[in-house]
Amino acid sequence: MTSGTADGGPPDLALHEERLVVSTERVAVERVRISKRIVNTTRTIEVPVRLEQLVISRQEVDPAVRVDSEVPVEEELVIVLREEVPTVSLQVVPVEQVVVRRRTVLEEDVVRADLVREHAAVVVTRPTGRPDGDR
Repeated sequence: MTSGTADGGPPDLALHEERLVVSTERVAVERVRISKRIVNTTRTIEVPVRLEQLVISRQEVDPAVRVDSEVPVEEELVIVLREEVPTVSLQVVPVEQVVVRRRTVLEEDVVRADLVREHAAVVVTRPTGRPDGDR
């Protein structure tokens, strides 16, 4: 493109080139969903328990000891035996705390582009018939 100067001087030619302008833009990359789930497990625990057993001991009677001569009456003796049984209860207690944070990490990306630049070429053409030495 040629244009004359304001004072009528020789025309000038503007040369242009492409410049690489790089900036950054935040874009969504992925969505992360955090959830918790319940996992069932089975635990087997051995618990020691006590129980009462009835023990009957027989002893011989000493003949020297006087015993009432009554006729024995049938009696029933009731003894309650007891035992321990495990009792189970569940208690929910916190065991772990999860902390989620977001951090920004600085990385470098390489940007490559082909740029175009204008060059001015001067081509002088001389009319035929005039030697180069004649000006």
